[in-house]
Amino acid sequence: MMKDKILNWQWFRDFFSITIFKYFVTWFALVPIFAKLSEHLPKEIKIQLSQCETYTVNLALPFKWEILWVSSLSFVIAYILYLIFAPTFVRRYFSLKDYKEYEHSPRWIVWESQKLIKSKYVDIDKFVGRMAKKEYIKKTNDISGFKDKEVIVENKQTYLMFKHNDEEYKFSMPILTDNKENEPLTEIAVREIFWEVFARFSASKLGIRFAIQILLIISLITFAIPFIESIISGFQYLLK
Repeated sequence: MMKDKILNWQWFRDFFSITIFKYFVTWFALVPIFAKLSEHLPKEIKIQLSQCETYTVNLALPFKWEILWVSSLSFVIAYILYLIFAPTFVRRYFSLKDYKEYEHSPRWIVWESQKLIKSKYVDIDKFVGRMAKKEYIKKTNDISGFKDKEVIVENKQTYLMFKHNDEEYKFSMPILTDNKENEPLTEIAVREIFWEVFARFSASKLGIRFAIQILLIISLITFAIPFIESIISGFQYLLK
């Protein structure tokens, strides 16, 4: 399927974290200044070394800087879209280890799940189906005081009740055994639920991810043109 070929938010996060690509932002800002300063400069400058010897300095670039600027522009737009639309969950937590370093209570994953359930841009069907199969959420008939998609904090558990496909579900953490927290099962549950939430957020907002991917492809192609021209120019100079 086409959507399976669209890169996810996790990939974009890792890509935009590479320092060298951030120089594209600097180039985007500097090129107009360089162009303004050099617009009246001649392509060649002749330097008189002596009465009989003249040296010519070629100021022309082996490529058109406008193409490189287009590459930088595409990258900057893609990066801005990433900063605006990338899910906070994916940007904040690179892994389960990062999540644990925040020392969240096991209850916190309920709040994160609430954000997911409320989102209009994620595959809720897949999330609910997988969570139900793993028995982390369960259908419930106890709808007394039911508030859809609201998190309720009680003494021993925090829980989320929500409706999906005309069914009422309840998701509670931590996991209790004999009315006490079962720490081993709770730790396993946090790990499993973390990756379910992460996966659904990472695959969200397909249209925006597609636009970012197209912009990055344009950036790559327009960067490759002057890059190849520079290599050809270098070989031509060596072969003279």
